[in-house]
Amino acid sequence: MKSICVLHLLSNKQVQLYRQVREDETAQIIRKIQEANGSVVNMTDLLVTLTNNLIARVASGKAYGFQHTVHRIAKATTRFSVGNYFPSFTWMDRLSGLLREADEIFKESDDLFEGVIEEHVNKKDFGIKGHDLVDILLEIQKDKSTGFELERYMIKAIILVTFI
Repeated sequence: MKSICVLHLLSNKQVQLYRQVREDETAQIIRKIQEANGSVVNMTDLLVTLTNNLIARVASGKAYGFQHTVHRIAKATTRFSVGNYFPSFTWMDRLSGLLREADEIFKESDDLFEGVIEEHVNKKDFGIKGHDLVDILLEIQKDKSTGFELERYMIKAIILVTFI
């Protein structure tokens, strides 16, 4: 993962290509601050939004609805799970709804990432060029000379880890 990021995503050339993305997202935040007309602005929320949108656009080429899913994942991972400490009491996690919520979040994130990957695959099929993280991962997946196979579930995991 580190070599993929360093060689493909964080090279000087790629960072320069993302300049427009940084400028666009920063301009949107500045517009939101200006629209506040002197009223109180929650800078924490704005900066989190800016960061998430930048990561989303660099990773996938668009500002998808990642923020909601990432927030749900972060919130769920901070909940106390009895089953993590006492495996014989995992049934308590089922009663509390923790396992149901985890299943829902998994399905939501899997559907979201599957849609992102499919969109990139279709984009390539139509000859539309792009060079974000998903495009790079799909290229590595097709390249058999790397010595390892990059499975689709691994691509989804890398996308998820990028946001968390």
